[in-house]
Amino acid sequence: LKPRRGRRPSRSEGSAGPAPPAPRGLERMTFGAMRRAAARQAAALPRRGGDLTTGKIKPIGPNFPLTSEKMMGRHGWNRGSYTFWSLEKPIVGPLYAPPWVVGGIHNPVIDPMKHFNTQDRFETMSTMEFVKCFFYSLLPARALLALLGFPCMGVFFFTWLERRREPMETYIDREEYFKDPLSYMYGGYFDHHHYSHMLCHRRAHKWGYAGLDITLESDDHGHH
Repeated sequence: LKPRRGRRPSRSEGSAGPAPPAPRGLERMTFGAMRRAAARQAAALPRRGGDLTTGKIKPIGPNFPLTSEKMMGRHGWNRGSYTFWSLEKPIVGPLYAPPWVVGGIHNPVIDPMKHFNTQDRFETMSTMEFVKCFFYSLLPARALLALLGFPCMGVFFFTWLERRREPMETYIDREEYFKDPLSYMYGGYFDHHHYSHMLCHRRAHKWGYAGLDITLESDDHGHH
């Protein structure tokens, strides 16, 4: 069937002819650029199994994880912009600024291609370097450990302080209480030091070590 004049032929009627071929020169240039880009990336990667010219691949450098002091300033263990050991010249370096403030590492000292290639880590790293990397990864947890540790230490300290002699009394026998009820009711308000000393003497007689604790034998506090 011949299409009518002025009307575009449909697919069922067939096409007018094959599409014109793409220019071969542009195609070659495009694929050549892609091959060169892939070749550059492959050449930058460390060789699998280690390169005979450079040896085994070590993921970290000798000063890992420290980096450029031109960007970060003085950093490391006990090395900051301020020193604790001098009152005359406490400022020893520029103010620390993280990468998201200064705009990135301008003098990189870590090669990411080697750093993330860990195939030879057991052959090139020592045990102390493994330990150093492990504890450096725990540095962000210092604040959380302090938030958990200091309250627990406070509770344990006061528990040890209050229970170093005997368990605390949470109740008292009725007969013992009514021997001197006013002292038990108002002693803590009238003289809390004297009241505490009175309770120490009471526990000493209750638990059988009266006369053995030198802190309870001073006459300055009086006896009950």
